Amino acid sequence: MTPSIPHGQLDQFFLLSHDLFCCLDLKGQVLQVNPAFESLLGYPARELLGKSAGKVIDQRDHALIEAKLACLVAGEKVAPFEVRARSTSKALHWLEIDPSLSEGMVYVVARVVTKRKHVEDQLRRTQQLFRIVGETALIGGWYVDMDEGRPTWSDEVCLIHGVEPGFQPTFEDAVGFYTAASQPRIKARFAACCERGVDFDEAFEIVTRDHRPIWVRVIGKAVHDSEGNVIRVQGSTQDITASKATERQLQLLERSVESSTNGILIVDAGSADLPIVYVNTAFERITGYNRQEVKGRNCRFLQGEETDPNAVKQLRKAIAAQTEVHVVIRNYRRSGAPFWNDLYISPVRDESGQVTHFIGVQNDISEQREYQAQLAYNANHDALTGLPNRALLTQRLEHGCLVARRYRRHMAVMFIDLDEFKPINDTLGHEVGDFILVEVAKRLEEEVRPWDTVARFGGDEFVVLLPDLADPNDVIQVVERILTRLATPYWHQGGELRITASIGVAMSDGTVSDPPQLIQQADLAMFKAKRRGRNTCQWYTEDLNRKVSERVSLRNALQHAIEQQQFELHFQPQMHGPSGRVVGVEALIRWPHPERGFIPPGDFIGLAEDTGQIIPISDWVLDTACRVAKQLNELGLGRITMAVNVSPMHFQRPGFLETIERVLEESGLAPDLLELELTEGVLMDSAEQAIQTLQRIRQLGVHIALDDFGTGFSSLSYLKHLPINRIKIDRSFVRDVITDHYDAAIIDGVVAMAGKMGLEVLVEGVETAEQFAYLTKRHCDYFQGYYFARPMPLKALLAFLVAPPALMTP
Repeated sequence: MTPSIPHGQLDQFFLLSHDLFCCLDLKGQVLQVNPAFESLLGYPARELLGKSAGKVIDQRDHALIEAKLACLVAGEKVAPFEVRARSTSKALHWLEIDPSLSEGMVYVVARVVTKRKHVEDQLRRTQQLFRIVGETALIGGWYVDMDEGRPTWSDEVCLIHGVEPGFQPTFEDAVGFYTAASQPRIKARFAACCERGVDFDEAFEIVTRDHRPIWVRVIGKAVHDSEGNVIRVQGSTQDITASKATERQLQLLERSVESSTNGILIVDAGSADLPIVYVNTAFERITGYNRQEVKGRNCRFLQGEETDPNAVKQLRKAIAAQTEVHVVIRNYRRSGAPFWNDLYISPVRDESGQVTHFIGVQNDISEQREYQAQLAYNANHDALTGLPNRALLTQRLEHGCLVARRYRRHMAVMFIDLDEFKPINDTLGHEVGDFILVEVAKRLEEEVRPWDTVARFGGDEFVVLLPDLADPNDVIQVVERILTRLATPYWHQGGELRITASIGVAMSDGTVSDPPQLIQQADLAMFKAKRRGRNTCQWYTEDLNRKVSERVSLRNALQHAIEQQQFELHFQPQMHGPSGRVVGVEALIRWPHPERGFIPPGDFIGLAEDTGQIIPISDWVLDTACRVAKQLNELGLGRITMAVNVSPMHFQRPGFLETIERVLEESGLAPDLLELELTEGVLMDSAEQAIQTLQRIRQLGVHIALDDFGTGFSSLSYLKHLPINRIKIDRSFVRDVITDHYDAAIIDGVVAMAGKMGLEVLVEGVETAEQFAYLTKRHCDYFQGYYFARPMPLKALLAFLVAPPALMTP
């Protein structure tokens, strides 16, 4: 306050001014206040005069008043300042204080600035709010004045770009933050906004100063002057990296759902009828309905007449309980075609756990169901003929026994095996063989009742099951019809084929404990029919079963003997008549069974040939005989040849020649001390191949003897080509040689023929001195038989060789 104003004017101004005036002493006590002071604060002057000015000042500003008063007293100039005053009603008023010191008093002019302070506070709060929003939403503002051409960034924009607040880039700096892919686009959008006033709002990728790639949303708007010219471009930049990632995730999810091969549908759980709100492309493909057709509809339109009510009930129950459910249900396409729907339904819950939607995932498994049905069919039927296979036959056999037992009926099982089918398959090919099998299956089904079963058992074997027979003899007519029908010619590609069958029949009244045993019984009877000449039928009997059981038992025992090496070799000397010397021995196998005693070779050799067990037996005999021969020839008693019988099966087996070579090498036996005895049966299948093998054996130096000569094939045309060393005359010609002039003539002829061909002749089965004397006169030189010695173990043979008996020659 300027004290030079005239006193009258001062009083008038003091009284009439709307500003607050007061005078204070140097201690801060109130000396005078104007009416405006009294009106604003509600204090009458008498209550203030002589009191401290702090009476009307807010407690928070007392220290400020005291500091300013001290400055005035010290002669310092005090600039206007703001304090808070309290009225008698405790209302808060902001006052701008302008104090001055004159004549020992402090003159104070106070202006009310409460409204301005409120506006400033509101502006500050608004700015703070915008700063919070910018920091929270990662958004900031910017502008570019056309006159300057330089961007101005807010602190938030700086933070987004990874630079310090206050950074103001050039236009090139700002664009440089954008990736190479985004730069052309931001330049084009900004230029269009500057030149034509085209606003833009797009997402761009930038790289911050600290090399972080982020996505930003940039909004730009043109500001025009009164003439429509663009004078400024302003806008905002927002970091949308997180939302962009979420957007990409949602897009990926949407694309994934749309690309799924499974049909997906979503229904609104908040609506009573659960309307469809979304289906994907796979749903359209599977059902044939497009999404416009199905939106708003309940899924029940996919159901039809053959839809399982239990599956529908299961769905409704799970939906009512708001739980997951999985069903396989028969639905219908838009075309009306049914399909099997493998359907999963799950509830979709919001943040509070309330179910808002249901999502269904469906898969068309019609092909899978058909495949499973086909597998089930194939599991029980033969692929070639379509007949039931063993598995289904067993089921029907058990059911047939149940019916026969319950109703006191009879049942027949026929085991049918085609005769000589393998040659047809081997020579004419499998196509012809398959044609025969299919035709046989058709003919069999045509000859039985509809409820009978015709099954393919395997290969060329069929089984016919005839249940519910009133009389066991009823099967005879069926057998006769089948034999006749199967023997009828088959026509294939204009050619005639003929085939017959052997049939075994087993009967039962259903009381059999193990129904499949009937098939085994019929099988045994079928083999009996084979042995009876084929194209016939045989019935199963207990005697047949006993013989077969014995054969099976013997086979098992034989295998055990092979594994445990229970066999022994006995040796029968071969004599040279003129000198009385032992020139060789024949190795003969013996089987001392630990429980049955010695089992004759005739009881098990044939079985071993049928089962293939003859191969390991022959290998053992050959190996053992060669080692014994090596031992005998080291005794110094002269050359002793080891004769070993060879099975036709072993001879024809690949690798036989290699076996001979291996055994000779391992035993160290000289090849010319080994003699292989073969029967004429080796020539039965392939005489030329057999001769080639014999020639290779002879090239090794091994001797070959033709055993049992005269009892088998006996083809003289082949005999002249056989590379053999010796002929063994069978014992059947020796038994009555003295009294039977036919036997004598045969022996004479063989000896004469062998002599002309340069072959040795050994006569088997010589049992008496008379036979020996007679044969000696017939120019026979080599003998073997009980007259000289019986087969004996090695120990006895060694003693025999040391002191052989003297031969009585005529």
